Amino acid sequence: MKNFLTTSLLALVVMPVFAGEQSYYHEDAFSPYMAIRGGATYSNATYNFNNIEEHIEDGIFQARAALGLSMYNKYRIEAEGSFFTDLKDTHDFGDMKNVKIKNKNIELMGNMYMDLGHFKYIQPFVGIGAGVAFLDTSIGTNTENSNANTRFSGMGTIGLAMPFGCFSVDIAGRYNYVDLESGMHNFSGDIGIRYMF
Repeated sequence: MKNFLTTSLLALVVMPVFAGEQSYYHEDAFSPYMAIRGGATYSNATYNFNNIEEHIEDGIFQARAALGLSMYNKYRIEAEGSFFTDLKDTHDFGDMKNVKIKNKNIELMGNMYMDLGHFKYIQPFVGIGAGVAFLDTSIGTNTENSNANTRFSGMGTIGLAMPFGCFSVDIAGRYNYVDLESGMHNFSGDIGIRYMF
């Protein structure tokens, strides 16, 4: 995570150099962009251990990096990598008390966004995404109860873009579902910067 944040800060400084005099609203039909985003996530999931299911939850942080293509100043498609800090909680599973649960999550998503209307200063948008989540879950201290999974992940987004010349500040709320046992549900809020080339 530290390396990702350092790289992201460097990208924030360097990307405007390559952006030139472009405007957020391009005359071209297709315009590439890159984006970095970060925020907080409320995550909850149900885990089965010792034949008992328990609901766990945690507040975690997330960072996202994306490469995309804006089309006709209305639609955007992108490939996005999402990195979450560890989800941690402690629960009782029947006779087993204070069992520690930790879940690591990295996601690779394909997203599509659509601008609602065409406004100059504040541009609302909605989006959907689908991809895979790479999970590493451990329950208790026994390494036999640790496993890595690749699962389906889906996302819905609603947000506001604030364009400034060649870049945009995006504020978004996201719901992210991961197909883990009874489902992992992530409710996120993030802020990001998107540079148009």
